[in-house]
Amino acid sequence: MSDRQEDRIRELEERIYCLEDIIQHVSEGVILTDQDCRITVFNPAKEKMEQMKAEDVLNKVSWEVYSHSNREISEHQQVLDTGVPILDAYRPHAYVGEAPVYIYYSTYPVMRDGKVLGVYSISRNESTLRELLYETLEHKRSLHVEDEEERAGRSLAKGTKFTFEDFVGCSPQIKQVIKDAQTIAGLDASILITGETGTGKEVLAQSIHNFGRGNKRFVAVNCAAIPDTLMESTMFGSVKGAFTGAVDSQGLLRAAEDGTLFLDEINSMSVAMQAKLLRALQERCVRPVGSMDEYPIQCRLICASNESAGTLLRDKLMRQDLFYRISDFILAIPPLRERKQDILELAEQLIRQYNREFHKNVTHMSEQLREYLLNSAWRGNIRELERVLRSLMLRVSEVEEELDVQADIGSLLGYEKAAAQGEASYLATTDLQETLRQIQMEIITHRLKENNGNISKTARDLGLQRQNLSQRIKRLELGDPL
Repeated sequence: MSDRQEDRIRELEERIYCLEDIIQHVSEGVILTDQDCRITVFNPAKEKMEQMKAEDVLNKVSWEVYSHSNREISEHQQVLDTGVPILDAYRPHAYVGEAPVYIYYSTYPVMRDGKVLGVYSISRNESTLRELLYETLEHKRSLHVEDEEERAGRSLAKGTKFTFEDFVGCSPQIKQVIKDAQTIAGLDASILITGETGTGKEVLAQSIHNFGRGNKRFVAVNCAAIPDTLMESTMFGSVKGAFTGAVDSQGLLRAAEDGTLFLDEINSMSVAMQAKLLRALQERCVRPVGSMDEYPIQCRLICASNESAGTLLRDKLMRQDLFYRISDFILAIPPLRERKQDILELAEQLIRQYNREFHKNVTHMSEQLREYLLNSAWRGNIRELERVLRSLMLRVSEVEEELDVQADIGSLLGYEKAAAQGEASYLATTDLQETLRQIQMEIITHRLKENNGNISKTARDLGLQRQNLSQRIKRLELGDPL
């Protein structure tokens, strides 16, 4: 080998070393895959962003590392096949517990002589971007808040009755949810709200709409309340004669116009319908059932689920591609038991509301009632708190000023005080996931026994889709509950 060749090799080795050193120290996350979609580079910034170690992912195919249901969903595979970059994407690529970690990234092909040699992505952590977003939008948000009292006296958007003033809470968790919601309310981004039943998901959805698009239409639908056979025509519309009883209708996606469509309990939607909804959202147009014509849609989508984002993907309750399409931003409302400092503020607001509604004059709660409210588990969250206080308020006279514990408050809460105390210690176990698993097992097993093993009836009793219940039974390994 000549001296010139040796110098050239040394020069290339030094250049490679410099490039590798740069990749290891840049603040952006870098991942590189080869022609087989195997990961060859996974730098420290990427490790930190996605909570993964390079040693655990190197030489593995990317679509397996990210748990894609099939390789076609993998963006690196898509770019490898097409040679077309994916620019400015914003997706959750990792989870810390149940919380998604959002990453802003672009994916590019490595091209030479018209051939794709590999694919790489450059990413930035969502937390950094959120800080920048807050800096640019906080002033606009604060100005919007200043106008809130002035707008409160005006009529709300058709189909709504709530604003952020109705989304009560003084806990840091709720304050952050409200701040995030107000920040993104004016943006053209899809929002996924997660939270247990009764946490106020629709209140938050209406508040977001009235804060950002208050002069537009708000259309809401509970997906669990619509039979699968009618879901397509409900969403996309139909033409007369398309099926028995069909009439000309434009469907909810068009009815929302340039306002907001709120899809509650979207996780109850069948997989087949999820695929159709995904296409409509991607193409931004719908075709009514029985029609050959397509119509554009302009509405902003807000969806809600009583399952966490992590559960939706882990248990395959939602198509991964649809999840990414509807969750530009995720707002997770914590259950009432995790923000006990909000309980008394909520109770006081409800008392004022029921004073007006029932013509009462209650000014305060007894210490015994305050203690009882703080120590209860609130399995039904705010909805259960509303029911209990409503019942107590109905029992007091017009002249009583103190709201006190009633003898049968245990039955109002659905369990006796001793049972409530027992449940509180039960929930206090350090293994939260196992506790939740046991609770689900007990409830499902009890209902199945009552219904003699009839899954369809049990699903209806529990407010679940049959498919959803069957998946839970399998996941919990209940076997034959009878």
